[in-house]
Amino acid sequence: MVKAGKYLLCALTVFATFTAQAQTQEKTLEYVIADVNPSVVGIVADKNDSQSLGAGVIIGADGYIVTNTHVIEDADKITVLTAEDEAYEADVIGFDAKTDIALLKAQHPEDFEPALFADSDAVRVGNRVFAIGNPYGLGNSVSAGIISAKERDIDKGPYDNFLQTDASINQGNSGGPLFNMDGEIVGINTAIFSTDGSNTGVGFATPSNQVQWVVAQLKAHGKVGRGWLGIGVQKMRSSDPMQKNKLIIASMAEDSPAAKAGLKVGDILEQVGDLSLKNPRIFSMQTSQKNIDTKLPVKVLRDNEVVETEVVVSEMPTVAEEKKSAPKEETPTDLQIDLERKGLDEDKIQKAVEFPELNFSAFYDEENGYFIVTNVKNDSDAARKGVVIGDRFNTANGKKIFGVEDFKIKIKQAQEIKRMELQVISADTVDTIKLNLD
Repeated sequence: MVKAGKYLLCALTVFATFTAQAQTQEKTLEYVIADVNPSVVGIVADKNDSQSLGAGVIIGADGYIVTNTHVIEDADKITVLTAEDEAYEADVIGFDAKTDIALLKAQHPEDFEPALFADSDAVRVGNRVFAIGNPYGLGNSVSAGIISAKERDIDKGPYDNFLQTDASINQGNSGGPLFNMDGEIVGINTAIFSTDGSNTGVGFATPSNQVQWVVAQLKAHGKVGRGWLGIGVQKMRSSDPMQKNKLIIASMAEDSPAAKAGLKVGDILEQVGDLSLKNPRIFSMQTSQKNIDTKLPVKVLRDNEVVETEVVVSEMPTVAEEKKSAPKEETPTDLQIDLERKGLDEDKIQKAVEFPELNFSAFYDEENGYFIVTNVKNDSDAARKGVVIGDRFNTANGKKIFGVEDFKIKIKQAQEIKRMELQVISADTVDTIKLNLD
């Protein structure tokens, strides 16, 4: 009886402690929400004969407010509605379409209470969060959940790096904040996954660290200037476990910082300053956030040898600059457009060399130092293994190819072992393809 009494006392004590902790957590959350609610605002954007409703968050007592670009873009007038039902007209300081982040400034702000940003890199899957927004124009509404995933790519823009949450996000929540349990902004709610526009428990927020970088750019310049190396990278696929899933340079712009540093298409990246080589998307995003004229030490693997150099970050060219520098041409056909996207034109196709042992023909681009496949024989080993027009390669059996004659020599050498291994750069991937030479 004594033992049972002790156990019962223990169970009651644990239950009482758990209940007290749960009540404390709920009470704490109530206080946190009360503290941050005044920092969340509704956004009404008048656009011609229609209105766009969204949310935003005050980040400065002087009237600075963050929201989504798609909420305020093309607006004739923007009105900010506070939790106390006060209305302020707001001016657009700047916006960034690539991250869907916009910065507003309320006119003549009074008693604005700003929210603070958290370090989104420290956020972990499973962390509790809550969102405050303006769903369907109802006014400030709270929903709670957890961080479901990080670094989500939802095909919304070139720098997708979303936090995913199951906290309810509906139409009108766009531009509103996602808070942690300390009442700090971990993200700006931007998109939902839905077939009919309603909440399905899959929402996405731009991480606070990315938001802060964009906001700093907009405050300083009214636009976002991004760092640029002039290379396109892809994940490498190889049978060699030491090379598997590394990043490789798949394309390079003329006169780019990378070209000036002596980098080449086909180089395998071992180090580029402190940039992450986890995947192409994170690499591109971090590159874009580098300051202009930053010098990055680079280490690449080329022809099984380590090459070290230094690349200087320059500013990413704007679309207008690219169009301005492009020569005027006659309207191309769909076929010409497709071939040009693959790096080919009629002149290159005519100068292509046929390699019957491999069942394809290719043009050697001396300027860039790689071959471009111009034709592949149907039902051949190359076709079955995925070689298509536009694929590029510059190594054979692990060795650099120095032109047409050198490639023919390497084909003869490969015939002795009846196999040739090509590192093929296609539209989306870099694959090591093994071709049979029977």
